[in-house]
Amino acid sequence: MRRAQDLIESSSRILILTHKNPDGDAVGSMLGLAHALTDNGKNVQCFSKDAVPSYFHFLPEVSIIKNQIPWKKYDLIILLDCALFKRTGIEDINEIIADYDKLLILDHHPKTETQCDTVRNCIDIIDCKTSSTAVLVYNLLKEMDISISKNIANCLLTGIFTDTGGFQHNNTDPQSLQAAAEFMKKGSRIEKISKNIFSNKNMAAIRLWGLALSRIRSDDHTGMAVSYVSQKDMEDLGTKEEDLAGLVNVINTISDSKFSLLLTESNDHKIKGSLRSEEYKGIDVSRIARSLGGGGHKLASGFEISGSIKESAEKIRKALLEIKKCDK
Repeated sequence: MRRAQDLIESSSRILILTHKNPDGDAVGSMLGLAHALTDNGKNVQCFSKDAVPSYFHFLPEVSIIKNQIPWKKYDLIILLDCALFKRTGIEDINEIIADYDKLLILDHHPKTETQCDTVRNCIDIIDCKTSSTAVLVYNLLKEMDISISKNIANCLLTGIFTDTGGFQHNNTDPQSLQAAAEFMKKGSRIEKISKNIFSNKNMAAIRLWGLALSRIRSDDHTGMAVSYVSQKDMEDLGTKEEDLAGLVNVINTISDSKFSLLLTESNDHKIKGSLRSEEYKGIDVSRIARSLGGGGHKLASGFEISGSIKESAEKIRKALLEIKKCDK
């Protein structure tokens, strides 16, 4: 953390990146850090390849997150909630940014490799035991003795709240609750965050959920509860992928399943898979995700593959059976 502080303090132009399809931890961590650094005189730019989901638009100054990178040179790049440039959706960072001197990575996902493997002046702070990247940002701000404003508190509490499933997942630890308590003292309200993220769905989104829930099937061989949503479903109902947020967790509540899988067909002919499980079920869904080119946590992971929903379901089933065979 002290070396990270030195990198930031010695930099003027700073670019913050996060992974494509940003979630609450990515958005909250990025905005919280951007507010803190801007308040302390830094010139900060934020980039996300994909648009910020509308249910995060209540966060302060969310419009500072752009899908274009304005400058060619930065003193420092900060990579949040992922550890590789390719996770941002940027194929070649050097084509967009001509020059940068330093790289800082803050992430809480398990990693076998990071961008520090290829960048000389790089520091990576990766702690997979931490509930969220927002907690790592909070720890960094404390190290830098930066005062937590209400805006920073709202952003970072959103990151913790979403990655702990509203403080219901088993990654909810004392450190997360202590940080949340401080954010609430600064004026951030959990009920406001919860309402905007979980209780603000329109009629079309509810109908989409109903369609997906009606399609749930169980696989006795793998213990999987699975459903899907096609691009046509979303077009017919006038909905977006972001309207599916939280649905896979509902599917995961089926009592006799080992884990849940939601397949979503995107408009670029890809199939996105979201996996969830619970500690007591004894399934590490990150193994499944990795076998399909994705990744994530033991109880919450994802992947993206090419093909139709039917073809993808068969690929996934074969991968599951192979994992089960190896376990024997």
